[in-house]
Amino acid sequence: RTLAMGGEIVYALVARGATVFVEHTRSTGNFQQVTRTILDKFESTQDGQHSYTYDNFLFHISVEQGLIYLAMTTVDFERRIAFAFLEDVRETFLAKYAHVMATAVAYEMNRTFAGVLEQKIDYYTTNPQADKLRRVQGEVAEVKQVMVDNIERILDRGDKIELLVDKAGDLSEQATKFKKSGSELKKKMWWSQFKLQAVICGGISTLLLVIVLSATSCFGQC
Repeated sequence: RTLAMGGEIVYALVARGATVFVEHTRSTGNFQQVTRTILDKFESTQDGQHSYTYDNFLFHISVEQGLIYLAMTTVDFERRIAFAFLEDVRETFLAKYAHVMATAVAYEMNRTFAGVLEQKIDYYTTNPQADKLRRVQGEVAEVKQVMVDNIERILDRGDKIELLVDKAGDLSEQATKFKKSGSELKKKMWWSQFKLQAVICGGISTLLLVIVLSATSCFGQC
């Protein structure tokens, strides 16, 4: 896959408060858990645009009429393109579901709209025409005045957890270390059990020898 404009959109969703209606990701990791924490703390009563740094990633959030449109990107992905992506998602989403938003439940649109998110993520990440097209249409939001805040602005220090994305290699390494530690522990336990059995057998043998010698001595005297 060619990243035409630098960086990429990793994950996107549409939600109301902490209720996620649809989401899609092109990676693996724990960012969905992180996003839920953000949604729990985020104040979505006022319309507007927000960007937050979180480790080596950016969370871009656009709020309109209580709906949250979120895109998680790498730090080198243009914020202008990220908000153009969110605006495109908003227009398409409302065109299809505005009439059911009042009664929508969690993940109600995931089956029918996740594929749309996937297509738009791919388009805005890889197609160099994405930015140009939105500019011609006059639909690129002005984001210069959107400050990039640290995520701790909305999260308590204890709420922030390490953000993991595409850490399969690290997880594999951890599994190898765990397996090695388990093998070493198993050997130590086996050796301890062997020594215990040896002591028990030695004690029994000594006791039997004493009994035999005592019986033999008694037999000779008797």
